[in-house]
Amino acid sequence: MAVDYPINDAILKSGEQPIEVRILSSTRENISKYAVCELKIFVKEANKEASGRNLVYQIPMIDFKENKTPIYANVFSFIANVPYKNVGWENSINLKKQDENLLVKELEDYLQKIMSIYNSRNEKEYEQFFKDRTIEHTKSFYLTSDEIKENKASIFYGLPKKIESINKNLYKLVFYGNNKLVSLQTNDQPPGFVFESINKDEYGFTEMVLFHKKNINSSLEVIR
Repeated sequence: MAVDYPINDAILKSGEQPIEVRILSSTRENISKYAVCELKIFVKEANKEASGRNLVYQIPMIDFKENKTPIYANVFSFIANVPYKNVGWENSINLKKQDENLLVKELEDYLQKIMSIYNSRNEKEYEQFFKDRTIEHTKSFYLTSDEIKENKASIFYGLPKKIESINKNLYKLVFYGNNKLVSLQTNDQPPGFVFESINKDEYGFTEMVLFHKKNINSSLEVIR
């Protein structure tokens, strides 16, 4: 199975970019000896759908014929050249040194806030809450003025009329970006908050979101 995933938001500026590959067994047994993993990084011209793409980095194929393990993890790096610079979490604090119970409580409060924003369709509150993420996303994806307008107009498009959160006990605390990013995560979902529709005939969704702290006295803020 091949999956394309944009990584622009993870690249803050030009230079060396670390990338960690994790492969987990779907059971507690070793990863299947028939499993293989290939990772390639491509670059293409922004805002040109018909343009081709160029390979800039590729890790050697990983297989498990001899490597008998339930978990594989390794860190690689590649060089990226981008025409922008985002601050992101570069100067943020190490959240692993913070009280995890307090982090979870703050994240649960933000979960409720996001749910309230979606249920009330409060566009101004949405824009303020996700401001930093939106600004940096606009830069890293080279969005045109028309694309920015389209994104703003479609904030609540296709959402269920009313949503509710899954049980908070299903979440675990997770860290990324050298422990400068934090979120909650449930099984088989990316980091973020899982919402279900009150109307069980409608699909729910996951709000992928990562938080950081600018300094020891600040609150968590959305950055990705």
